[in-house]
Amino acid sequence: MIESRLIPKGKFNDAFDFENREDLLVASMEQSHSDVCLEIDKPGRYKADAIITSEKRILLVVKTADCLPVLVSDKEKIGAVHIGWKGLQNGLFHKTISNFNFSKLKISIGPFAQKCCYEVKEDLELILSRYCLNIENKIYLDLSKEIKDFCSENKIDLEVSDICTIENKKYNSYRRNKTKKRQSSSIWI
Repeated sequence: MIESRLIPKGKFNDAFDFENREDLLVASMEQSHSDVCLEIDKPGRYKADAIITSEKRILLVVKTADCLPVLVSDKEKIGAVHIGWKGLQNGLFHKTISNFNFSKLKISIGPFAQKCCYEVKEDLELILSRYCLNIENKIYLDLSKEIKDFCSENKIDLEVSDICTIENKKYNSYRRNKTKKRQSSSIWI
């Protein structure tokens, strides 16, 4: 089950009660909508939009405000991925999961801009037509379609949040109000 929490700045450890988990070290990303996927073995901040580790002591964090926060595990490795429309275009999901054992793969997608509210222009529809819907002369992007289809076709365990960050004002949404605030999603072994 995907658990989503809004955490006040500086209260990450308190929100997840890590006081008894001093062994966890944080690895996060300086995200730029790239196709960079790094396999890491140390905590730190990495210039990437996907990080993977098999180290049991490392907590991976991805921050989003409308993009997909994708968490991946095959019981040996874990990954945290940041996918927006540029990530769809550059194939970041497939690049990332190519590092995992498909027979044990589990994927979770946290809150993101859902197809009900993620309106885009015609220029983006030209680039990502297979992920777009036309409803009442408006174009909407379905960010999760590629992952849902892939997991269904390959019988991969998938959880997808039904929370829309644009619609639900409890969540940060860049598209709604240009906020610089982000949700954090994390995974560890």
